[in-house]
Amino acid sequence: MGLGKLAVNDRKDGFTLDGRPWFWLADTCWGAFTSIELSDWEYYLARRAEQGINVLQINTLPQWDRCRPDLGIYPYASEDGTVFDWSAPNEAYWERAREMCRMAVEHGIRPALVLLWCNYIPGTWGSMIAQKLGAPVMPLDEIRSHIERVVRHLGEFDPVYVVTGDTDFKSDEAIRYYEEGLSAVCELAPNALRCMHINRANRTIPERFIDRLDFYMYQPGHNYEGQSEAWKLPEDFRASYPQKPLLNSEPCYEQMGASRNVYWRFTAQDCRASAWSGILSGAAAGLTYGAHGVWNWQTAQSKGSVLGEGFDMPFRWQECLQFPGVWDYGMVPHVLNSLTEGGLHAVVPAQELLDDAREAIRVARVGDRVVAYLPRTTALKLHGSFADMEAVAFDLEDKRVAHLPMRVDTQTGMTRVEQHPFGHDALVILKPAAH
Repeated sequence: MGLGKLAVNDRKDGFTLDGRPWFWLADTCWGAFTSIELSDWEYYLARRAEQGINVLQINTLPQWDRCRPDLGIYPYASEDGTVFDWSAPNEAYWERAREMCRMAVEHGIRPALVLLWCNYIPGTWGSMIAQKLGAPVMPLDEIRSHIERVVRHLGEFDPVYVVTGDTDFKSDEAIRYYEEGLSAVCELAPNALRCMHINRANRTIPERFIDRLDFYMYQPGHNYEGQSEAWKLPEDFRASYPQKPLLNSEPCYEQMGASRNVYWRFTAQDCRASAWSGILSGAAAGLTYGAHGVWNWQTAQSKGSVLGEGFDMPFRWQECLQFPGVWDYGMVPHVLNSLTEGGLHAVVPAQELLDDAREAIRVARVGDRVVAYLPRTTALKLHGSFADMEAVAFDLEDKRVAHLPMRVDTQTGMTRVEQHPFGHDALVILKPAAH
């Protein structure tokens, strides 16, 4: 069973699958290959496919901040899952990863495989923490061998290759490692799509890499104070780099404690805010969901990890599959398909229409419509006369629709859309009035 040909569309703002518009809707399951029993994997895949997930973001190396204990199967010889003999690959791991990818493809889910997570690369923020705790980096001369192994074992499943994982580019040494990795994947898998997953709030990719990337990933991440990056990052990417598909690859994860042990848990509404504010700011190619207990695979026996940031205790993975936020994300491509008329129209940020200093309200034009995301209940004030339009609000929590009155001030040329009646976030859509 093949998944079809994934490509960048002609507008370079999204993807096509066998020539038809396609929306990246991923789940974050970084620790899958080291942590998940195959029987649990089958149930997880069936559930995520049911929820609309079509991509899984997976680390090909053991996730440094995964939940422990592991299953004890590692890609390279290791006694503890932290220190590896890079010259001694474990074929049992690679055969198991191959079977897991085969099962995912049977459910219509494409692997997006991270090749080089930051803790394995010297000169990155992650490696500085990991090395203090006794976790050495990968030698430079093993980079190509690792990527060859990934492509040889998993390339037949048409994966997307994510060259970097949660990385910065602050050292020449790190850039040299990633140059080795990117060059290798370009040579070994020239027809596969590739990108880089970069760390929270990072808006800097070395210029030498840009032409070899097919699309951009960004992440607002899990810092309580940094959630405005959901819209600021796409604004900056669009201003600074050649146009390519752009997607929010790591929004705040549902029920994750904020980083640095801040006393907070991100709700489904927080996740929706990250999603919709990014989409209406130009990141409309796709979206990644995350649940705190799936990305790191928490079980009843898990005792957590000594590495990584403090995120408060995860939920068991079975509980995570019941979180409501993934259903909200599953609705996103259906709403976008309706707004864009099946991909005919682009989502064009139009923040200049907003007469409000509250940047968290995001506005875009989609064909002949104006779409706004309101994280809280309030009136919407827009520059311009929209007298020939009608307004509806879509309740993103309870999936209700309200028809809203509008008033145009002929003296100022402003349009006021009265506040919607919902106690949750909503999309407000202005569309040509029906006749």
